[in-house]
Amino acid sequence: MIIFGTRGVSSTKATGNFNCPQCEANREYRHRKVTQFFTLYFIPLIPLGNKGEYVECNHCKGTFITRILESNTSTSKQEFMAMYEQAIRHVMVKIMLADGVIDANEKVMVLNIINKYGHNDMTSQQLNEYIEEVQKDASDISTYLKHVGPSLNDHGKELLVKCALDVAYSDGHFDDSERVMILQMGEVMEMSSAYIKGIIAEFVEKMN
Repeated sequence: MIIFGTRGVSSTKATGNFNCPQCEANREYRHRKVTQFFTLYFIPLIPLGNKGEYVECNHCKGTFITRILESNTSTSKQEFMAMYEQAIRHVMVKIMLADGVIDANEKVMVLNIINKYGHNDMTSQQLNEYIEEVQKDASDISTYLKHVGPSLNDHGKELLVKCALDVAYSDGHFDDSERVMILQMGEVMEMSSAYIKGIIAEFVEKMN
């Protein structure tokens, strides 16, 4: 049986120092390029084009759009982080709503994740208002993830998936609709099916 497909392969274009918005300190970085390859038996053989570029902090492993290197002003940092924060907020709330039930423990978990990984803290009231906005929004999680996916390394993608699993399981059970949505997250971020299923299996085993 011939096994073929495509996957992104990261390579380093440049290195240097920058003011990392997540560390809030001067750190070393790697400027990474993602090239889409045709694979045969999981081996990348033929480059198919550039899938995107990102800057990776060597200390916190956070990933950022390349424009982070163009300016170090406080205002610019907030602008660069906004896209990631919006993706986290939108995806976490979508996962919470996947099973059709808004559980109090899920809301606490969503709020903790948003405030841990974002720079603009959200209150419980603001979360409630945001939930109402998302409930009216017919778009799916790919709306936001497709913009940040090319700028996330494996660490960043896995972190988002694990956060989503924390939200899904915080009400005591892992619903099929939540599983489907998390698998969709992996697909949008171009994670292999085996990789995303492995993360889910490891998480479920740990929780049980």
